[in-house]
Amino acid sequence: MKPGILLPALLWLVLTGRAATAQQHVNAPEPPGTIRLAENLFIDESEVANIHWLEYLQRIRLDSSETYYRSQLPDSTVWKAMAAAPPTAVAGIPTAIIYFRYPGFRYYPVVGISYEQAVAYCKWRSAVVNESLLQSTDFRKKHPELRGYDLTVEYRLPTEAEWQQAAAGSLGSGHTPAALVPPSPKARPKPVATRKEPGLDSCLVALQIPAASAIYKLPYNLRENYYTTETNQVFECSAKPGQLGLEYVYVNPANYLGLYNIIGNAAEMTATKGIAKGGSFQSSVLSLKLESRQLYQGPQSWLGFRCVATVRMVRRVGQ
Repeated sequence: MKPGILLPALLWLVLTGRAATAQQHVNAPEPPGTIRLAENLFIDESEVANIHWLEYLQRIRLDSSETYYRSQLPDSTVWKAMAAAPPTAVAGIPTAIIYFRYPGFRYYPVVGISYEQAVAYCKWRSAVVNESLLQSTDFRKKHPELRGYDLTVEYRLPTEAEWQQAAAGSLGSGHTPAALVPPSPKARPKPVATRKEPGLDSCLVALQIPAASAIYKLPYNLRENYYTTETNQVFECSAKPGQLGLEYVYVNPANYLGLYNIIGNAAEMTATKGIAKGGSFQSSVLSLKLESRQLYQGPQSWLGFRCVATVRMVRRVGQ
């Protein structure tokens, strides 16, 4: 299980010696749960999950009005837009009823969230980190090099450029999603055993893919979930067409930068309202590129977000 998301974002630290005039730059450890994008810019390693939103709701319920609390609840009606009947997730219960609060979905991406709600969450998260974690005795003891400096952190939605930088990692732009996950350092990908994958044999027959073909799982939660290198073909094969499309936020291999589900699972809001990136479980890898945008109006069952954090450090006067 991964740790909670309310963790302090740190910064490259500037330390000045008493007898030295030059500044020495020290790279502080990365905040737990985030990956460094630039000197003072970090990004969540996964999509914000239901457990993080539940924490947010619990906190604001203590110091906000009931009206505001209710305004921050996810919109469960988004599931009804998927089909005549929402997917059935557990024990025959419709997803719309249990997705957000069911314990088994704690680490699934929070969806049904509006742009305004995501922005409010980022502001709240910034305040909690600044007022509690960065000022705590434990934090200061752990980082004595910060004495004499005031730190502030600002969480927000990423710009499109920041998101693309995070998705591509060291590869740069122009790469297709399927190329963004590095090969396993231990071994080459192994073909799946078709007999152990429900419905896969019948899918191969229907798609006229030779039975002897080596079949692999696509390392993203997209519309297609298998591929074969012999015919250079990606395809969809679902044993339960009506099942929930979203997955655990850490289930798939990370990209070159170490980010999970930067492609697929839930599309991710950017700082520009109405524009999301990365595709979702409904997106086809055949039409998805780093530059692709997913447009939205209001909350969606396929739309979530992850935060970026900018940390600033100011040396106190006289230090």
